[in-house]
Amino acid sequence: MRPKKELGQNFLQNQEVVESLINTSEPKSGDIYLEIGPGKGAITSVLASRVSRIIAVELDVSLAERLKKSFAQSNNLRIIQADILHYLDLRHHDSKSNKVIGSIPYQITSPLLHALARLSIDRKTDSITLLIQKEVAQKICAQPPKASYLSTFVQTYFDVSYIKTVPKEDFFPVPKVDGAIVKLVPKLQPGGLEQKSGVVEVEKWSAFLHQGFKHPRKMLNKSFDEKILKEVGVNPGQRSQELSLDTWLKLYKTCVSKLQRLENYAEKDE
Repeated sequence: MRPKKELGQNFLQNQEVVESLINTSEPKSGDIYLEIGPGKGAITSVLASRVSRIIAVELDVSLAERLKKSFAQSNNLRIIQADILHYLDLRHHDSKSNKVIGSIPYQITSPLLHALARLSIDRKTDSITLLIQKEVAQKICAQPPKASYLSTFVQTYFDVSYIKTVPKEDFFPVPKVDGAIVKLVPKLQPGGLEQKSGVVEVEKWSAFLHQGFKHPRKMLNKSFDEKILKEVGVNPGQRSQELSLDTWLKLYKTCVSKLQRLENYAEKDE
């Protein structure tokens, strides 16, 4: 089958990398996996013999049909033809998976990480092991003073580990950049953020960070009130990439608290 460029298809063809990706996820016989983008089944075929069940979500209709035929005799594998982002957004999908794995099309990495953050809040997920673009892997693992929106957001919800670089030559067709294996382990109480409304809170936190990193080279007093910055111990002359996750969380909670106070005053006036 010819890879479809519009779907970002680059098939992993190094068996050692497949084994490394699977072993990083630490499969156990009772595990139920959600596999993202099984493609031709390189990961699926190895993983199926080691775990209780796999729910594999594939966007490409022809690949999904091919997988169903190839694994017709596998009782512990379900192939679902769907867009993984839509599938995760259904909220009530029947995937009882406790682990997530996949070699991810580079073009959906960022929205997928946001969807997985919501997933980690809604129900228990032991770990998420992904093969993604090396540059993005480095970005989500970054620490101050080289932090970014994405590193701060992802590290709110996960302990992140950069496992290994995967040369671009290990894919067909060969992409323009190398890949990397990363492992995300969900935090029990991510940043102390409100857990009762995971979707809403993730979106609010994301919007706040986008505001904070909107002008990464400018001083923070261009985005936030100096009084609030000083209240949480932040030098107004600092830049967004210099702040730790804990400081961002403290700033967020202070801003939300002040906003709620203003809303309460407004309600009383009415």
